[in-house]
Amino acid sequence: MALQTPNLDDRKFQDIVSEARRKIPLYCPEWTDYNLSDPGITLIELFAWMTDMLLYRMNRVPEKNYIKFMELIGVKLDPPRPARVDVTFRLSAPQPNTIAIPKGTEVATVRTETQEAISFTTDEDLHVIVPDLAYALTTFDDTTFADCMPSFKKQDRPVTVFKPVPEENNAVYFGFKENLNGQTLILRIDSNIEGIGVDPNDPPLVYETWNSALEKWIPVDLDRDTTGGLNTRGFVILYVPFGGILKEINGQQAFWVRCRATKPRPGQRPYTSSPKITTVAAQCIGGTVPASHCLRISGEILGRSDGTPRQKFNLHNAPVLARAEKETLEVETEREGEYEKWQEVRDFADSGTDAPHFVLDAVSGEIEFGPQLRQSNGQERQFGRIPPLGRRIRFTSYRWGGGVIGNVGKKTINVLKSSIPYVAAVTNFASAVGGTDAETLEAAKFRAPSILRSRTRAVTADDFEYLAVEASADVARAKCLASGKGSDSQAVPPGVVRLLLVPRVDDLEGPIPREQLKLLNSVRSAVQDYLDERRLLAMRVEIAPPEYQPVAVDAQVRVKPGVDFDRVIANVKRRLYQYINPVWGGPRGQGWPFGRGLFASEIYSVIQSVPDVDYVETAQLFAIDWETGQRKVVEGKITIPANGLLCSSEHQVAVMLVESD
Repeated sequence: MALQTPNLDDRKFQDIVSEARRKIPLYCPEWTDYNLSDPGITLIELFAWMTDMLLYRMNRVPEKNYIKFMELIGVKLDPPRPARVDVTFRLSAPQPNTIAIPKGTEVATVRTETQEAISFTTDEDLHVIVPDLAYALTTFDDTTFADCMPSFKKQDRPVTVFKPVPEENNAVYFGFKENLNGQTLILRIDSNIEGIGVDPNDPPLVYETWNSALEKWIPVDLDRDTTGGLNTRGFVILYVPFGGILKEINGQQAFWVRCRATKPRPGQRPYTSSPKITTVAAQCIGGTVPASHCLRISGEILGRSDGTPRQKFNLHNAPVLARAEKETLEVETEREGEYEKWQEVRDFADSGTDAPHFVLDAVSGEIEFGPQLRQSNGQERQFGRIPPLGRRIRFTSYRWGGGVIGNVGKKTINVLKSSIPYVAAVTNFASAVGGTDAETLEAAKFRAPSILRSRTRAVTADDFEYLAVEASADVARAKCLASGKGSDSQAVPPGVVRLLLVPRVDDLEGPIPREQLKLLNSVRSAVQDYLDERRLLAMRVEIAPPEYQPVAVDAQVRVKPGVDFDRVIANVKRRLYQYINPVWGGPRGQGWPFGRGLFASEIYSVIQSVPDVDYVETAQLFAIDWETGQRKVVEGKITIPANGLLCSSEHQVAVMLVESD
């Protein structure tokens, strides 16, 4: 039962009026007219109304006390989070020298009559390099390699890159001395028309590069291929993904991009003879870099110190995003124009008298210096250093912005707001995700009790889960498996806590790519460091991703005449993707429960709830092997281990009219 809030004074308007009228004979016997039209009664009602308002305000004091108590325990409103997306810059033409696109380059969406432009700034420096194609190898089995680089250099005879009749996994490797992560690569290829039989617009080829984290070859996005599948002179434009490293192949250390023959799909025309290449040259025409929905302000002057404790200054823009390295406050030294960097802290509890500390409220942009407080012995103690009188105060740089408005769609960021030589265009090939608005006061009040439940120390399973989400904005969910819990093959030993982390993903409209569910090393390290400061000394924390099980649904539904089939199909798929979702899905909409299977009967219920669906004809469940893509029919229920988590693969929906009676 909730605690009852005391009512400090329960008198209402009419109670006050009646009490005042009863006092009239005592204090003013001559007053005998108590009609509502009497001026005295009017004054009594006026003051009763004013008193009623005062009592209402007084009864709200407990709410104010609650908010002040939240301040005492260190509760602050969480600032907004910026949407993030990879943006790709395109040069006007390949350049003979490296082109630098500095960190903080500003790009934006197009401004319209109804909406202002939404700005993004790059998070890292981007260098569009001049690639050095040093090696070229051909292989039929990915084990034995032949060096074809001398033939490409001499251009004396064409190189047969595959077997005379190409087979699956025949490949040609191109090795570069530089790391090409994020580069837009052009391969200029001179080929002979030898790959007979293949459709030049749909050749059975795939371009790949080695990914160090996944330890396997991953596809490279193909922008354009004018060679018709290595059949004629032309060029191939590739968007090289991040995560690649230099790898040793055939004794040669290089960054490898390979072109591999694949097994033709049903209806896809195969090669009847191998393509032949005479020469290959490489250039870079652009690059990709992460960007965040924010604006960057540098060298902002806040004012001069008045030499008193607990001074406050305000940044000109708010809310302020999480500070990166070198984003901090500076105070002028004795030498004019020379500045000393100060350190941002959460509070001044551990700040010494001469510690150069400050506190920054990210939501309001308010900066505060240390207070001077009277101790129990009567002496005044200064917490943190006071900037000397007259010293100038500035902020090196900071980013402000964020919010859900930054979650823009793909190919909408195409305006260059920073002029850079040789850069012709910019775009985003994926939607921006992760933007959230600042926390509301009501949400903070709801969060306050959880902070009091020993959240500064990781003891219980709930503590570990709460602190893991708090440690990184890129963690959406966490599940703590204590000793004795886990799958049969991954039982948790005594003294160990295994923490399963689910990254933040905001796409509910389709299947989540495997790469987005990957646990990044940066997130793993941030959570590990955060928990190491709060765990018990004898406890060891293991951080791992869940064992994801992709699920596909093939359904047939019946609708009545006059219903738009395409709209029903889209709505059914959307509802399935929302329900079978590791971040936002499940029966409660809080993410699919760890270790919980999926019944076929649930799918019928989910589809039946979609508008315009008359009834579900059939619904078949498939368990998908993420490595091979094979589909396994499941009857009744899909079962997963305790460390497992369901996610959606591609769903198929067919719509038919209801059968007539």
